[in-house]
Amino acid sequence: MAYHLIINPAAGKGKAGQSAEALINLAEATFPGIVIHLSEYAGHVREIAASLKDGDHTIIIAGGDGSIHEVVNGLVSGNCTLGIIPVGSGNDFVKMLDLPLVPAEAFRVVKSARTMAIDIGKAGDICFPNSLGLGFDAEAVIVSKTVRRLRGFFIYFYSVLKTIFSYRNRPAIIEFNGEVVEQDIFMLAVGNGRCSGGGFYITPEAEINDGLFDVCLVEGLNRMKIIQHLLKVIKGTHATVKEVRMFRTNKLNVSCATGVPVHADGELIAEAATSLEVELLPGALKVIHNLASPRE
Repeated sequence: MAYHLIINPAAGKGKAGQSAEALINLAEATFPGIVIHLSEYAGHVREIAASLKDGDHTIIIAGGDGSIHEVVNGLVSGNCTLGIIPVGSGNDFVKMLDLPLVPAEAFRVVKSARTMAIDIGKAGDICFPNSLGLGFDAEAVIVSKTVRRLRGFFIYFYSVLKTIFSYRNRPAIIEFNGEVVEQDIFMLAVGNGRCSGGGFYITPEAEINDGLFDVCLVEGLNRMKIIQHLLKVIKGTHATVKEVRMFRTNKLNVSCATGVPVHADGELIAEAATSLEVELLPGALKVIHNLASPRE
């Protein structure tokens, strides 16, 4: 088995680039002969991963949720195992694998080679290991891309607060489990993982290998109610709010005549989608984890 390290220097607002030499030294000390790849432009991580996916490789990505999103899109339907060194801003997905944020410790986890097959979400041609969102959280993603000085959770929290004052609810039709719901929506979050947006537990009961999405559907809210319930979303205690509906499914269809923004793993995939089909690919990728007792 060959080991490959892909570093996205842009991850973590440039944090990965600043620590690239240290990451390479750790990688070479842990896996002598490892092949190093440096991402040079948007989409390059996916291209590198896709070029390797059919081999007997362990692909180690050093980056954040956006880098993981790219590498997964390159690896799905291949034979590789994925290892992760978290050096991003949000580091949401790695919470599902209990991965340490200290690179030396993360490399030790990769060397342990404890693997599990996880589910992957798919929307059109885009795969997502962690989350997909329509509406408010996708619009907050648009705002977050303009933030320069903040880091980590504060990027997303600032973006959410700013979005509150400009966001409008959208009329949507959602089909799932043989049911059709037609209403104005504030947001629709599809969770394979529990946490997104740098620390918001929107689908707090989600599992990455149970064959189902956890979905949070929030009907149209006014500005005061958004502010009133915001802290509940951070803590993951919003399920009891009357405007919130939580359900599980392996497939759903959404249509919105006026168009709605959509993100996958914090990456904007549409500014005004009018229709979207989302499905689950069970056990589609083998990843290295650090869980004490992973769900079977």
